[in-house]
Amino acid sequence: MRRRVVLAALSALALAGCAGGSNASIGDYRDGGGKLGGGTVETIPPADRTTTLTVKGTTPADVVVDTTAFRGQVVVLNTWGSWCGPCNLEAPALQRAYTQLRPDGVQFVGVNVRDDDASMTGFERKFSITYPSVRYDGGAAILQLKGKAVATPTTIVLDRQGRIAARVTVQVDTGTLTGLVQDVLKEPA
Repeated sequence: MRRRVVLAALSALALAGCAGGSNASIGDYRDGGGKLGGGTVETIPPADRTTTLTVKGTTPADVVVDTTAFRGQVVVLNTWGSWCGPCNLEAPALQRAYTQLRPDGVQFVGVNVRDDDASMTGFERKFSITYPSVRYDGGAAILQLKGKAVATPTTIVLDRQGRIAARVTVQVDTGTLTGLVQDVLKEPA
């Protein structure tokens, strides 16, 4: 499978809007080794997308979340834990991205990797997170990610067919994430 890997250097972070002010396309900085602050930003061209993901679980309020219900929409998955420093740092950026992208029909789903319900709820309240997260269920939800989220945090963008279109294996900022999602939104439905 041919994959395009994206380098987001410091200048690209400025273009992408580290403070969340810009929505630069990830295509604006495609060169090099694909490293972003110790992690990787990876985009997969539509013709090369072979991995379809489905995440199903329940929230701490026992609401069932099943990403198959979102087929036809772009979905952002984010693995997180309240104990994870980068997760705490990126939480406001994720909420900003969700607020910006929700009018376009983009769905966000958090996947908690280890917390109990009280810790999850406290984290979501602390950062005013309004999109759902599936609770830690002994690792079943993580297994549904098919090894594509071995680091925490990891953010995965699914295209309208539920295939992995992009993956960030490090703390993500609003501009980078919205750029990745907007690239997928521009694809034919």
